[in-house]
Amino acid sequence: MARIRILIKGIGIPHMHKALFIFFFTASQIAYTQEQEYVFDYSDIGNFKKAYVSIQLGSDPVDEITKYFNNGSPGLKSWIKIYSVSPEKFAKQVVKRPKFYRSLIDIDKKLKKFENTISEGYSKLLQLYPNPNEPILPTYYFILWGGGGSVRPNGSMISVDYFGLSKKIDISEFPEGIFPKGKTPLVPLANIPQVAIHEMVHWFQRNLQGYDNYVSIYRQQELSTLLAYAIREGGADMITRFATGLEDTSRNDFGRKHEKELWEAFKPNMLTHVDDAKGWFSGRFPDQREWPFQIGYYIGIEITQYYIDQAEDKEAALMEIFTAYKPEQFMKFAEVYEKKFSN
Repeated sequence: MARIRILIKGIGIPHMHKALFIFFFTASQIAYTQEQEYVFDYSDIGNFKKAYVSIQLGSDPVDEITKYFNNGSPGLKSWIKIYSVSPEKFAKQVVKRPKFYRSLIDIDKKLKKFENTISEGYSKLLQLYPNPNEPILPTYYFILWGGGGSVRPNGSMISVDYFGLSKKIDISEFPEGIFPKGKTPLVPLANIPQVAIHEMVHWFQRNLQGYDNYVSIYRQQELSTLLAYAIREGGADMITRFATGLEDTSRNDFGRKHEKELWEAFKPNMLTHVDDAKGWFSGRFPDQREWPFQIGYYIGIEITQYYIDQAEDKEAALMEIFTAYKPEQFMKFAEVYEKKFSN
């Protein structure tokens, strides 16, 4: 387990990557000095390596994965509970893709190289938050098929499998294909710092909104719209980029080239339940168009970015994005964004 201590000095908001945001430096802000400790836990990677090696030597896969689960970090155990992952289900994946999982057993060495980037990102994010002394949750890395990232009170969780895309990958282990031409979504390891900051934005959103309000768009059918997800997820991506400059460049580069086309496709469906509109946030579009995975995140980035750009009180606008959970709040953002194409 790695611990990084960073001494932060500032007046509330760091230098931003857009000159536009110089508005944050106001005389009313109070100077502060703080020390933050950031924890990165790689114990599950080592435990998975033991399980993988034992499986390759002939041990029962389910038994070894059961041990891996039982010895898991708080992050791994939370993920298992949230997504109802069984040892049998994950063992099947490991047996099915031995070369892929072999490529991940020493990945902690590469993950450790991201510690400074992520730590600096956490520090910059804190300076956007009303309480810059808010503790940053531990970051847990593990190998467990599915996901990407999530956050709960015991920590930020990153399932490394999702970041296993490389030129060396053996495509024969993925007969269903890799997105966008196939069904399996994988992204490069270099995306992890952006995802780590994104998940911490969600934690801050949850704190500011209150738990019940934050989860309402996931638990109440009538609130689980494409627009709600776009503002929640794309807003977190926008705040991440705003604070640190980190972004998913492959998805966003595509989006920037096709922004109006994407909006025209999204707008008629934005109040549709997210599960009834595949392609925007999960799965593939019914017509199999080869748009980047979860392109709905990009729509949310542009909606929330434009909202801030147009706001007179930009600090208040940013706080609106942190705290939005009501349909009328989401619609307000969309109505402002629509003006970008009607002018």
